Amino acid sequence: MLLLTTPLIAFVPAGIVVKLSRRASTRSWALRNGFEYRARLGGAPPAWDFPPFSGTRARRIRLRDGMTGRIGPYPATFFHYTWWNNRRLFASSHYRNVFTLRLPAALPRLTVGVTLDTSTGDTVRFESADFDDRFTVHSTDPAFAHAVLTPRTIDALVELSRTAGSVMLTKFEIADDLLVAVSTVGNRPEQITEIFDAMRIIAVGIPRFVWTDRGVAPPMTAQNR
Repeated sequence: MLLLTTPLIAFVPAGIVVKLSRRASTRSWALRNGFEYRARLGGAPPAWDFPPFSGTRARRIRLRDGMTGRIGPYPATFFHYTWWNNRRLFASSHYRNVFTLRLPAALPRLTVGVTLDTSTGDTVRFESADFDDRFTVHSTDPAFAHAVLTPRTIDALVELSRTAGSVMLTKFEIADDLLVAVSTVGNRPEQITEIFDAMRIIAVGIPRFVWTDRGVAPPMTAQNR
């Protein structure tokens, strides 16, 4: 009788249910936003020098549920990053959702959000108490951080964070010519939108002189036309 009355999903491991749900959500978001979806990604994992990509214990690294497209003028990607940490007595599985925007040129390192990485530079404070309460900023060049995170950008991030809880659980990092977001959330379509919205705010808010000083043309956005 149990086999006749118990839903089939009860016999499916929870991890598989989560995986299928995430895959469906990512594919749906890609379709609605003009992105190309790929269930599996080939090639080597990112070689970024910050966690979790710089871990020496990471094994069985996988990149899944990838998307490529554009956020405004910026080439954008998304993928689900999983790995195992092998320790002497046990192994543990981990994951992050990773978002990137390609910037016109390499910039100094800048981190917005909670991080335990000690190589991110000095803590940078701003005049907005609301912003400092919500976001922790580190940079190897504090003057650059103040140039990039303008009052307009700060106000927009604070306003977004009031309704977008996923933004508060995400670390945003400028790594050379990429703006990277690394998050434990982002499995649901609305979270993907929120995190890309925060990245768009940061990227679009970078002043023109930052790009012209580096000999490149600023990306064309509604803000700088």
